[in-house]
Order: sequence, then C-alpha cells, then structure tokens
Amino acid sequence: MGIILDGAEQNPTGHGKVALADARRLLKEDIGLVDCVITSPPYVNRMSYIRELRPYMYWLGYITNGRDAGEMDWEAIGGTWGVATSRLNEWQPKSSSFKSKLLQKTAKIIRGDENKNGHLLANYVLKYFDDMWSHFQSLIGVLNDGAKLHYIVGNSTFYSVLVPVEQVYAEMLSQLGFSNVECIPIRKRNSKKELIEFDVRARWR
Repeated sequence: MGIILDGAEQNPTGHGKVALADARRLLKEDIGLVDCVITSPPYVNRMSYIRELRPYMYWLGYITNGRDAGEMDWEAIGGTWGVATSRLNEWQPKSSSFKSKLLQKTAKIIRGDENKNGHLLANYVLKYFDDMWSHFQSLIGVLNDGAKLHYIVGNSTFYSVLVPVEQVYAEMLSQLGFSNVECIPIRKRNSKKELIEFDVRARWR
C-alpha cells in the first residue's frame, strides 16, 4: 500500500483537455498536435461498452430508448449490439479498406460453412479493422514528428481461430510509414491461455 501511495504523490503537474471527437476523424483544430499516444482501444471480442453502460447512458440523457443504444454502438469502433448486429450481415468493406493477406485469411476461416454465425463474425472482424485503419490514417494528421505510440490491445479467438490483432496493427502502422514498430507481450489474459495483451509500439517518422 505504501508503494501505491508514494506513487500517487508523484503526479506530474500541468493541465489536461477533454475533446469530444470521432477517433476515425481526428482534426488538429480539435486536439492540436501531440507527441505521444497511449491508449487501449476496444478489443475484437464483441464486448459492447454501450450495452454494458446503458443504465448510465439513460440516466445521463445520452439515449432515450433501446434503438438509440444500437445506433450509438454502430458508430463505435467494434460496435456490434442491437441494430448493429443486423447491419453487420449486410456490411461491405470500402475500396479504400486495409488490404492484408493475414486478415483476409483469418476472416475466411471464421466465415467457414461449419460455423453457424461465421459470416456475421467475419464481417465483425473486418469492420473492426476497417475502423482502426481509418483511425490510424486520421491519427497522422495530429502527430508531431517523432511522436510515439503505445496501443495496449489483446488478441481474440472465434471458433478457435486466433485473430492476431497485434500483427494486423503492426502491418497497418508499417504501411502508413511509422517506424520502430514492435509488438511487446505484456501479460496473459485470464480467459484463455492463448490470449495475450500486447503493447503495440511505433514512432511517427
């Protein structure tokens, strides 16, 4: 306990800013230029933050009915609850979507005929990475030269198929011109032995 309390006394001085923005459409006018990004984006595990937080969203006035929650989840990265589920069945990647043999191979296996909801889940995986591709592309516009990235993210499985999230992130960052791209294992997660959290690191030029 003493170590924790001692660490709490060492908070850096300065000020913070909270900006309401879409992570896929970042604007310098909203957040300025940054030297470091430390974040943990949604994992590819169909966990819906909107669904889990619905009571609070109602109480705070952000949503007024169940459909509002589904619409908001569809707009979120990795959103898959309510109306978002039915839309995923019809979703098609854009021509500008990220191209990856590793990702396409993974989605193809998940989509296999023997998997009852394979089409839906394969689309979910592809749309998740489509959203993250838009985020990384947009991020470039708010980075100073030399900016460092740390993305804490875990891999996932569907029908025993491992989705190598950290490797796809690394492919995206490398393709966009980031340097020093690394995937550093942090810890094993409690749910399944093959699931690991990574620190995906990179430097902008």
